[in-house]
Amino acid sequence: MKTKKSVLIFIQNSLGGAERVQIEIAKMLLADGWDVKFCMIGFGRDDEISKFYPVGVGHSEIMAKSQIGLLKDIYSQIKETRPDVVFASAMHLNQRILIMSSFFRNIRFVMRNENYLYTVPRLKRITMALTYKKADAVISQTEEMEDELISIGIKKSKIYTLYNPIDERSIIKKAGEPSPFSENDKVRFVAVGRFAPQKGFDILIEAFARVSQKINDSELYIVGETYHSNGEVLNQLNALIDEYELSGKVFFPGFKENPYPYVRNCNVFVLSSRYEGLPNALIEALFLGKPCAAISCIPIISRIISEGRNGYLASPENPSELADAMLKALNLTEIKNTYKPGSSEEFVSVFNGVFG
Repeated sequence: MKTKKSVLIFIQNSLGGAERVQIEIAKMLLADGWDVKFCMIGFGRDDEISKFYPVGVGHSEIMAKSQIGLLKDIYSQIKETRPDVVFASAMHLNQRILIMSSFFRNIRFVMRNENYLYTVPRLKRITMALTYKKADAVISQTEEMEDELISIGIKKSKIYTLYNPIDERSIIKKAGEPSPFSENDKVRFVAVGRFAPQKGFDILIEAFARVSQKINDSELYIVGETYHSNGEVLNQLNALIDEYELSGKVFFPGFKENPYPYVRNCNVFVLSSRYEGLPNALIEALFLGKPCAAISCIPIISRIISEGRNGYLASPENPSELADAMLKALNLTEIKNTYKPGSSEEFVSVFNGVFG
């Protein structure tokens, strides 16, 4: 007889913020006595995410070859596992999983919304309105995201707005590893993220070109997977490096399982994104006490960054303002971190609460 409550977590084969938050939530549920199983959804890529699973959890894989096949595989996984709760955290997966929810009346469905609705096409917002109503609980990352969900007809009573958690102990440990920088006489700016248009690294390089004109011994490191979007973004960034004659000053170290030594040992962390759900990299940089320069692409960034105390802000799509923010952030010393992450108790209560 099953004594523990169980959760089946559908997770993308990616190392983005949504997946990292799912893993943190899994750790919270394990500590609360839940039985946890992951099902990784892959699309022909090598397994990246499973090495970050908590020790002792079960896991399986779906290598999707078609959308119809993905729906069938999701149904089979739920039917085989028969968990008490199904949990996912990516809009396109959430919708497909909730389509399957009608077949499982005794299973609860908790969905975390990883991005803002305005970033997706109108048709997708319509399908989200239809499918998200089937969820037993929806985790929103910010107050503005909650308002969007309510605007498409999701009941406020189903929505739980919780800021992303931080694994403080792990970050401190990993950040303490040796510095990746061999010299100490450079002014270093660091950004972290996959090479996708969303991250605005083209804006960042244009901003850094302005910074470099004023600080000759400055360097920029962009840490993240460079093969996203079939290398199109990488090619664009390399063209900008040539255009602004920044060769030897801009570096792409690639994906790092542990990016924190780059952040810990930089002078300023930079967020140049065009949009975010809730930027984990920025939150973690502030936790590590680093001054930040950030584009205020979503409202919460202007609440996380207190200008003159822990960083400076720039308007979207504005390399000149971002360059000014980067330069001003260099003068900050004592950093005040005002971000308050969601607690383990708050996240676990969402899952326990779906049983009424």
